[in-house]
Amino acid sequence: MCSLVLRVIYSSIKWDSFYKTQLFFPPPPPPQENIRVNVTMLKTSEESQEAQVVFNITYNSGQIYVNDFPMKRGVTRIKCQTLILETGNSDNLLDQRHWGIVSVRILFREWPLASRSNLQLIVIQEEVTEIDGREVQQEEVTEINILIKGLSVLRHSNHTVPLKESMLYSIPRDNDMLFTLPSLSGKVDVQGPLQPTSHYLLRQVETTVDEETLPGKLPETPLRTEPPSSYKVMCQWLMEVIGTGVVGAALVLGILKVLFPSCEHK
Repeated sequence: MCSLVLRVIYSSIKWDSFYKTQLFFPPPPPPQENIRVNVTMLKTSEESQEAQVVFNITYNSGQIYVNDFPMKRGVTRIKCQTLILETGNSDNLLDQRHWGIVSVRILFREWPLASRSNLQLIVIQEEVTEIDGREVQQEEVTEINILIKGLSVLRHSNHTVPLKESMLYSIPRDNDMLFTLPSLSGKVDVQGPLQPTSHYLLRQVETTVDEETLPGKLPETPLRTEPPSSYKVMCQWLMEVIGTGVVGAALVLGILKVLFPSCEHK
């Protein structure tokens, strides 16, 4: 009986140590790429404007998200609101960026690398076709490569390739899957300096604030809500296990004192 009590106490201490380890050393976040696509906006036949379009691309458990919207395999053409960085006309950074409605084609493909292995290579490419209803030209595509084994990411990288040499360019637009995303609220601190790409600007966007509906844009609706993470669920479960173990150990000790009072003198 005493050995049973010791095992219960040891198990409680072991779970408590594991919980603290997970608390101070949480699992790494899913890989994200905050990319900037260089485009040329055609204002008139003789006037143009250089700009960068910012996209947040995330891989999580086999699913690709662009600005938090899940992508299907193949080529998806979406219309959404995102951050536009204009360059070349002003020295004032505040006058160079704004939120705009963009049309973009997203390629999402994956290939197995070996017939007897679960290694897979995911390739993502993007082509911006319009900004605020104006046609744009794009010379290069940012290609993102993610090597996965099962659902674990082994490594990820990105590089640029000429648009006309990309897989996305070779696929006819008639085969695109069409989606229009709910608009993103523009309530972002645009008066401070630009943040580095590791801060992922689009993560600060509030998606449930009411705003006026613009032409070609859907009314404001909440975007995909994040389900409770498995980490939080595990921590809550561990706390319950620890509490149950402590209470059980105290109860067993109380019973032993009643059944074997002579043990106290020893």
